[in-house]
Amino acid sequence: MVDQDGDARVHELSISVAEILGQPGAYRDLHISKPLPGVRTPLARVQNDLDAYLRAESVVEGVLVTGEVTAAAVLQCARCLKQLPSEVSVEVCELFYGAGHEPASDEDAYSITGVEIDLEPMMRDAVALALPLNPLCAADCKGLCARCGKDLNLKDCTCQEEEGDSRWAALDALRDRLAQ
Repeated sequence: MVDQDGDARVHELSISVAEILGQPGAYRDLHISKPLPGVRTPLARVQNDLDAYLRAESVVEGVLVTGEVTAAAVLQCARCLKQLPSEVSVEVCELFYGAGHEPASDEDAYSITGVEIDLEPMMRDAVALALPLNPLCAADCKGLCARCGKDLNLKDCTCQEEEGDSRWAALDALRDRLAQ
């Protein structure tokens, strides 16, 4: 199936490169719209389908895949835990090595299996690495009260400051002396 731009629309993430393999300079344009469940970090996750416009180009070493992958994401603020919608977009440029061209030192290299390449690991890696590790709803987010859990962005907390543990008194005195 070819879309209006002339790109081949791919429904599976394992694609055949038989028509371009071994012909450096030959290429195939791909449009991929596919769910990729489980792509997440502790505070961010991909929601819905990934959308990718890629070019698979034959090179001497194998197939070079370049393009852009985008996806809707849901982030959770690292300070106040509020959920916010977002979008992740990442440029990819990965080489799928052909037989006889595998690098000796890179165990995580992508390879061509027969005449097919599996785009799922590459897309999963690229999008997961593009998700933020500590997203914030705002740069000045005040977060939650450590004692009662109130959102300090909405209302000031009325919690009382606890007295320090007397066992730490000597270290507190040393800290105060060093701070002078």
